Amino acid sequence: MESGQLRKLNLCYAGIQSLYWAGFAAIWGFLSVLLLYRGFSNSQIGTVSALALLMPLAVQPVLASLADRDRRFTSRRLAMALTGLLLLCAVGLWCSAGSMAVTAALYVLVGISLTATAPFHSAMAMELQQHGVALNYGLSRGLGSACYAASVLVLGVVVERYAPTAVLPVFTGEMLLLLLLTWRFRASPTAAAAAGSGPVLSVGQLLRRYPAYTWLLVGCALLMACHSATCTYMIHIVGKVGGSESMMGSALAVAAFLELPAMGLFSWVRRKVPLAWLLIFCAAFFVIRAGLFWAARSVPVLYLAAALDFFEYGIFIPATVYYVAEHIDPANQVKGQSLMGMATTGVGSAFGNFVSGQLLDRTGVNGMLLFCTICAAVGLLVVIYAVRRK
Repeated sequence: MESGQLRKLNLCYAGIQSLYWAGFAAIWGFLSVLLLYRGFSNSQIGTVSALALLMPLAVQPVLASLADRDRRFTSRRLAMALTGLLLLCAVGLWCSAGSMAVTAALYVLVGISLTATAPFHSAMAMELQQHGVALNYGLSRGLGSACYAASVLVLGVVVERYAPTAVLPVFTGEMLLLLLLTWRFRASPTAAAAAGSGPVLSVGQLLRRYPAYTWLLVGCALLMACHSATCTYMIHIVGKVGGSESMMGSALAVAAFLELPAMGLFSWVRRKVPLAWLLIFCAAFFVIRAGLFWAARSVPVLYLAAALDFFEYGIFIPATVYYVAEHIDPANQVKGQSLMGMATTGVGSAFGNFVSGQLLDRTGVNGMLLFCTICAAVGLLVVIYAVRRK
């Protein structure tokens, strides 16, 4: 591929990741703040979040199988369809201020679409890399985290000064731009062709063929249950050290900004360290980070825990994407990426948010953070077992 075309492709993909994660920050990073403002309890927020993140279990395998079996339904086209649905939901949320039921239903649809879209973005990049296109996934994904950070930092101040509903027009605009950029993301026909070898497997067949991958899905789900809960309920974590919405935005921004250098350096780190050891290393920092949040009694400790995102989430996400690319056969790549997305952003996050919402109402923030720490510790043990299997 010519250097000019490759540069445009990298810029376009970086824009896709940036807009997606900026939108994710706006609508999901302020989930608790917005729904509390509209009259929801913590338990109701946990229920809405769990439904939004679990329901893709019925949708994602169907879409992934479609992408693997029929090349008319490419990862790019499915990502465009889901982004269009997000745009419609954004407009609906903006106009549904008076109805808790409509707000809950639309948030569930948003969660389904967000969860289902990210694996297709990853598959878009891995398909090109496997056909010799030097697309820089790590740097683009890191820029997405930086945009997430900038978004929560700015919106934290905006929400504190005005109202939580200010995130809705921002999210609407971001989804519109994301749809346009995804439409423009096109490689040459030769590079984009998916010449996958081998049979296309069902989900059950895929999990039976790759038992180590199946165990890794379980471990990653447990780790993300911890991570997602601490992000979703960050407003309560900063509250126990006397913080406010702007401090919540700052803590999330510190974490997300540090993901940029971590993901940007990932290609270099991957050449030096085997993926198995990287996954174990990241899993250990999930435990350390959750433990620090649990123990935090001051602002500096809170920010230290947030900064550990560099070693935790920042390396973990590209490591899982490349693990799938290297260990799952080309004919089942989309399904492999989708299952990893479902295990982390879907099942794991839903489980963590639901249980943590219940614990917040019953035991308070410290009980919730103790659960997160235990969950991450179990996830670490499962990841070690998974990557050590042959």
